[in-house]
Amino acid sequence: MTAQHKTPRRREFLKTIAATVAVPTIVRSSAVGRAGTVAPSNRVTMGLIGCGGHGTGWNLDRMLENPDQQVIAVCDVDAEHAAQAESKVNQHYSKLFGRDYKCDVYHDFRELINRKDIDAVDVATPDHWHVIPALMAIRAGKHVICEKPLSLTIGEGRMLANESKNSGLVFQTASENRSIDSYIKICELVHGGYIGQLEHVKVLLPKNNEGRGNEDFTIQNPPSQLDYEKWQGQAPVAPYCPARVHNTFRWNLSYSGGRLTDWGAHLFDLVQWASGHQETGPVEVEGTGVFPPRDAVWNTAGEFDLHYRYQNGLTMHAWSEGTPGIKFEGTEGWVMFRGWRAPLTASNPTILDVEIPESKRLHRPKTICRREGSGGPAGGEHLDFTGCIKNGGTTYAPAEIGHRTISISHIGNISMRLGRKLRWDPEREEFADDAEANAMLNREQREPWSIQNIDSWLNVG
Repeated sequence: MTAQHKTPRRREFLKTIAATVAVPTIVRSSAVGRAGTVAPSNRVTMGLIGCGGHGTGWNLDRMLENPDQQVIAVCDVDAEHAAQAESKVNQHYSKLFGRDYKCDVYHDFRELINRKDIDAVDVATPDHWHVIPALMAIRAGKHVICEKPLSLTIGEGRMLANESKNSGLVFQTASENRSIDSYIKICELVHGGYIGQLEHVKVLLPKNNEGRGNEDFTIQNPPSQLDYEKWQGQAPVAPYCPARVHNTFRWNLSYSGGRLTDWGAHLFDLVQWASGHQETGPVEVEGTGVFPPRDAVWNTAGEFDLHYRYQNGLTMHAWSEGTPGIKFEGTEGWVMFRGWRAPLTASNPTILDVEIPESKRLHRPKTICRREGSGGPAGGEHLDFTGCIKNGGTTYAPAEIGHRTISISHIGNISMRLGRKLRWDPEREEFADDAEANAMLNREQREPWSIQNIDSWLNVG
């Protein structure tokens, strides 16, 4: 447990750190690389929080490939996950630098965040653990790249978006799709009016909760390497079973929102971007979902059917189909993809041949990644993130955009759970004349893992 310290009021603290965050920390001399690598003084020193499958299997690999990032610490409440990440980091940099390299390992994210020599953190934890460490890192003066779905609730997402914006720090919602060439193209075609006025969007999402090799529902003692109390965090206390944690946590409403938040974070983001709604949202939602019993370990909707309407008349139909895809329908044609990062198709093939002029381009990363499997670079979200830290500017998916994207999934889940149409005010971020629905915009956070305790965890001495 990190020692608690008295801290200044948050507003004064943010002012204090504002002048200190523009220049990355110089990496310690033991990390100096050979010729051809980025100079130590120009690398962004990184701490990885969350070393599970996506943390170590995707984010860590992307950071190791990025010459502008250097991982100096990893953290996970599962000691085996932390050890796997530590080994990967040490092997990579020992080979790169031609000498033994040793990153530091933590099992409490607060200790990592309080490190003064860490410029930025990558939050790759389970979904219910995204906002709290991200907020703490911002208050500690660190840049943040955070996995999606960005939040567990709309309330905590709004707090993160506000504090991120006011901090002056760089924030990236880790939405890699915004750096994939085909997805950039489809959004620019729609946003640029190449299918006429956008009228309707169809969004196909995968269905059914699935085991992912983790289907043991037997109530048992947690394994010795897992700090299960910390893993549960803000969520209510629940008995341990393997199917509750790690690969399948998203199928429980205490930790996430099922397929709707898992895949909605990918595909709704493209809808928001293409339609010009990325800093607002729909004004109406109605849907049905097939939910298991509330006390089941996997209790999120495996099947669902949702209808949204935006203020300008745009409608969106999202349902569980199996193969993910999006079809944008305009007054002069349509454009779509069916399959994860599949090639685009259109009502008229000439639509796809359009060269997007500079004046109609959306915010592109400096390095565009080609389609998955094409042999192109990966990790555009990290390249965009470090580019903004070093050169200034705003990432292509700051916290406000990530928050607005996942709010679509959150209000969809609320509508399905209540079983009725809801009117949503995207400016006030509340439902019209519906106290029961508004009560679901926030959740009680179990102590001590609540946002209100973050300032007491900071070491500002």
